Amino acid sequence: MDKNLKKNMKALFGLIVDEAERNEDFAEELSKIFINGASEKNNKVNTGEKRASNRRDKAVIDPIKLAENDELSVEVLASLSEKELKDIVADYGMDSSKLAMKWKDKDRLIQLIFDTSIRRASKGNAFRN
Repeated sequence: MDKNLKKNMKALFGLIVDEAERNEDFAEELSKIFINGASEKNNKVNTGEKRASNRRDKAVIDPIKLAENDELSVEVLASLSEKELKDIVADYGMDSSKLAMKWKDKDRLIQLIFDTSIRRASKGNAFRN
């Protein structure tokens, strides 16, 4: 880095710090900038709206968590669309052969999700009881 640039930057930031120490309104405005900037950055990371074009959307429900709490039923899954069911299958890796993505029968997808979720939720129960 150029010594002159480094010196000028130190002077500029020194002035900003001095002004923030003297002027409470200026300090509050600076805090708002940093707080808003951090929250906007966190929101972009957490929303996950921007996914690669070759990726499916995130699953709308967690069927394994529902199965662990005995809240998963065929009726819950039946209320979802075929696309949402396929998103669940893809998100939770329930079809290693990728054949379920070609299925058109909604009942078949529901049965796959239901069986896989129950099996995964009960895995290890022999050691828990």
